[in-house]
Amino acid sequence: MKRLLILLFVVTVSTSSCTTSQNEETTKESTPALVVPETLKDSWTEWIVGEWEFEFGEAESISKSVMKAELGLNGQFLILKYDSEFIDEHTEELKKSMETSDQEAEKFKRLIHKEIELSTIEPETGEVIGYLFDSLRCIAQGKGRRQENKEIIKWKWNCSGHEATSVRTTERVSDDKLVMTEKYIAPDGSVWMEGSAEALRKK
Repeated sequence: MKRLLILLFVVTVSTSSCTTSQNEETTKESTPALVVPETLKDSWTEWIVGEWEFEFGEAESISKSVMKAELGLNGQFLILKYDSEFIDEHTEELKKSMETSDQEAEKFKRLIHKEIELSTIEPETGEVIGYLFDSLRCIAQGKGRRQENKEIIKWKWNCSGHEATSVRTTERVSDDKLVMTEKYIAPDGSVWMEGSAEALRKK
């Protein structure tokens, strides 16, 4: 009887050891190898890095927006930072499209609106993926592609519980000039705001 118990113990341990070994091999096969991706060195990224200035409005009422583009996180992400002024034209648009009160619209005129955007290239699909945050606590998630001299990204926005989408097209006109066009679309499909602006390289 004692010999039988010992035999059963040996068989059990051997089987368990074999199963554990197989599980370890399966885990190793299913675990993806950690690969450090190449830094963003595509022509679009190399071109847009720098400082750009947009101008909006008529000659007597011009607002300026500065965009700084740089690489961050060990060159894995393109970081865009925007500082924009509001003018009367912008506050009127806000009052019409987003039912902003006169009092709130006046606050906008005294603010420098700020945004920070982080984007990168998804290695397997080649898609541009990004996140955008602004000084109104709006958060947007974007996906898109670069086609020749254009980058087209569709953004999904959440601003204080209000959802919307936008499509932004950035066109490379020359080494020192770009045109950015954006259309904001409400959940019911109506267009909130749309427009385009040129930017010139400062640095």
